[in-house]
Amino acid sequence: MSSTTTTRLELFKPVPGSSEPFRATDHNSNMDKIDAQAVTVDGRLDTNEALNVTQTGRLDGIDTLNTAQNTRLTNIETVDGTQTTRLNGIDTLNTTQNTRLTNIETVDATQTTRLNGIDTLNTTQNTRLTTNESSITSINTLNATQNGRLTTNETSIGSINTLNTAQNSRLTALETTIDGGTP
Repeated sequence: MSSTTTTRLELFKPVPGSSEPFRATDHNSNMDKIDAQAVTVDGRLDTNEALNVTQTGRLDGIDTLNTAQNTRLTNIETVDGTQTTRLNGIDTLNTTQNTRLTNIETVDATQTTRLNGIDTLNTTQNTRLTTNESSITSINTLNATQNGRLTTNETSIGSINTLNTAQNSRLTALETTIDGGTP
């Protein structure tokens, strides 16, 4: 007798060309195995279908989440655009302020140069004043000396005037005595 069985379900099958007789028991056994396999596969298919429904629900949730996240990302991109515009405005303002600060720094440098010139002039004038103060002190000393000499001379002139007056009185007295007062 020439027959084999299938690998998975172990179904009986005659080899083609053999004169194996048809047996109803083999046929019924094959059908029972096929039916048992169909029941098993049907349970697995039911599980897969239930799993597909669950996964479809989950995928629908993911799709909804993706839509929500896409909306949020679009909103963020809009905010990014707005913030970029505002940052560009700030950059422009910073550039303007930097220019103004540079101008102020230039004015400060000019003023510092002018103040340094004034400091140099003040130093020169201070030196000249110190020199002049020494000259004035010398002049004041000389004035004091000359004042002392003038006072001495005035005293001498006063004495000479007194002496002249006395001599004049004596001359008048002599003239009066000699020629009767005629000069």
